[in-house]
Amino acid sequence: MIANISYKNYKKSSDIHGTALYPAVMVAPMQKEILRKLIEPNKTINIFDPFHGSGTSLYESIEISKDVQLFGCDINPLANLITKVKLQGITENILTDIDTLEDLILDDNTSNNNHSFNNINKWFRQDIIESLSIIRRSIMQIDDSKNRLYFWYIMSDIIRKYSNTRSSTYKLHIKPLFSIANIQNNVISDYLDSVKRNISMFGCSYDNFKLYKSDILDKIEDFEDNSFDISITSPPYGDNATTVPYGQFSMLPLHWIDSKDLELEGWELDNYSKIDNASLGGKKRIANFNKFELDLLKPYLEQISHSKKQKVINFFDDYFYFLKELCRVTNEYIVMTLGNRTVDGITINLTDITKKYIENERFANIDYGQRQIPNKRIPSKTSKVNKKPVKSITHEYVIIHKREK
Repeated sequence: MIANISYKNYKKSSDIHGTALYPAVMVAPMQKEILRKLIEPNKTINIFDPFHGSGTSLYESIEISKDVQLFGCDINPLANLITKVKLQGITENILTDIDTLEDLILDDNTSNNNHSFNNINKWFRQDIIESLSIIRRSIMQIDDSKNRLYFWYIMSDIIRKYSNTRSSTYKLHIKPLFSIANIQNNVISDYLDSVKRNISMFGCSYDNFKLYKSDILDKIEDFEDNSFDISITSPPYGDNATTVPYGQFSMLPLHWIDSKDLELEGWELDNYSKIDNASLGGKKRIANFNKFELDLLKPYLEQISHSKKQKVINFFDDYFYFLKELCRVTNEYIVMTLGNRTVDGITINLTDITKKYIENERFANIDYGQRQIPNKRIPSKTSKVNKKPVKSITHEYVIIHKREK
């Protein structure tokens, strides 16, 4: 089934997935190739992505069939907004709303009503704050909710581009002072150009979807057995704080976007690590592994130092519960894109662990693929342990399982 998953020449800039940056997104044509084989034509199919992120798999589903019913979950409100905009698109009034937005921006003479939040002056130069505040005030005056969300979507990318954080990492790390001083303030012109340039990508309007802004461990319990024909996702490979900090990456845009247009539970903006700490494996707990689960982990835990072991235990306590529930709610196919992280110099084979767990829940493996990740924002060698560099993830793997009837 998986003929070629390398896609070395694929560029996100060629499609909708390149219109806003989000960490560690799935490769769109790879997901489409897999889904094309699994989605039956002229048949209503329920598709579920429990960690939908920027919505790659869900969007690629509607590129294949308009008979799909889509369900997605993510704890990150920025991921929720990005995915929603991709799926619902924009309205026929978009050109009128762009003209209105541009007039509002260019006519804004407010000088003493700049947006503010904790540490804003650390992350943005004062003139950048003024420019972004003009854009923010203008977007808030747009009545059409679909188009307004699209304007926030585009702004999220501009915010990151003109912030004082380094572009070489998804974490919030301040740039050197000389780099901050050298930022050319083209915020407004760049923003308006991006708004106009990207509208052609959002012509597909789809409404047969439901997104949940929630912790998947809480939400998945609400679904009945065999609710979804296809579950397709790329879960975290470890706790966000030490793998991909999706929450930290999202914090600056979330502080700028009007809270009325975000799905917030009230805790997300408390601090810059809040979302990552609330994500899979981020909470401390007393693990309750059964013998099968412990046997899967034991070869790795025996080699990891005590100081590093607890994070692994925390993650897999959540992850195993998620896998068990995923198997319960999936009627036909489970498709997962995975990576194997290194902890304390030991590579934890998440792919093999996941494969064995799913098969123990009576799903048979029907395909497997491996690809080298050609372009990475995270360097191939990251932090150091015992003065030795730690390798980051350089390959990803796809496993496809089918429920045994």
